[in-house]
Amino acid sequence: MSTRVITKFSQHAILEQPGLRQVKSGAKWCRERAALATWEQRVLPDLVLAGAQRSGTTALTEALYRLPTVERPRLGKGSHYFSYNYYRGWEWFQSQFPTTAWADRVQEKNDAPLFTFDACPYYLFHPFALQRMAQTLPDVKILIMLRDPVRRAESHFHHSVSHGHEEQDFAAALESEVGRLEGEVEKMSRDWSYWSHSHEHHSYASKGMYAEQLERVFDVYPREQVMVVQSEAFYRTPDEVLGKLTSWLELPDVHLTERDNRNGHQYKRMNEEMRSHLVQLYREPNEQLYELLGETYDWLS
Repeated sequence: MSTRVITKFSQHAILEQPGLRQVKSGAKWCRERAALATWEQRVLPDLVLAGAQRSGTTALTEALYRLPTVERPRLGKGSHYFSYNYYRGWEWFQSQFPTTAWADRVQEKNDAPLFTFDACPYYLFHPFALQRMAQTLPDVKILIMLRDPVRRAESHFHHSVSHGHEEQDFAAALESEVGRLEGEVEKMSRDWSYWSHSHEHHSYASKGMYAEQLERVFDVYPREQVMVVQSEAFYRTPDEVLGKLTSWLELPDVHLTERDNRNGHQYKRMNEEMRSHLVQLYREPNEQLYELLGETYDWLS
């Protein structure tokens, strides 16, 4: 470690933390500095799972990560670089992925190339993520998972409640959504370091307007680079869907296991009045989606 880095660490607020917390924070800081120092010797992702949130992306991601040649970013499921970490810069993004030396070792051990991907389901809804990504990763493959927007909105709400992002009931949260999101995109466009809590966590109905989001994807990526998976098909026949995906990605077969589903929760279903409201809300947007994709899904609306 260079004298400059040691000096910087000696002045860091980490040293004010107590005991074990200081050790853990210090080790994390050192790993991040080492990764940044080697960013040019690191690979870039072959695939980006860009959406949609609460659509089964965690289960699919965990299944793929069990393949011996597949590696995740250093931060875990995804870097979130093209959304709320964009201000950190390209060097930070590339530092999230394995080194070329590690890629060579994986190739030698498995007689197959290393495969990396970034799973950031917020990208699909983020107003700038896909355009930013296309400018720097024009050849990357894009995976999109789409869940019945009625069920997705319901799951999103309960997820927000369980993680402390929501205190209202479902009806009130939907009613206040427009007001909560008003002006947020403009703030994001003015300040790349601005993270909109409401845009990510309170966009229950908005995130289900899939057609307009996919049009944004197809504006910057050719359709042959994009795979769209219906979440319900994945839930019903996971091995079949995974087989099509791994074939597209030129990866070995993998099968879903019970432990892959880490975000599945049981909760009280919405009442019939709310369900009917959402079914009607999504009826036309879903028709637009089916026309865009050239296929129809068996959704409530």
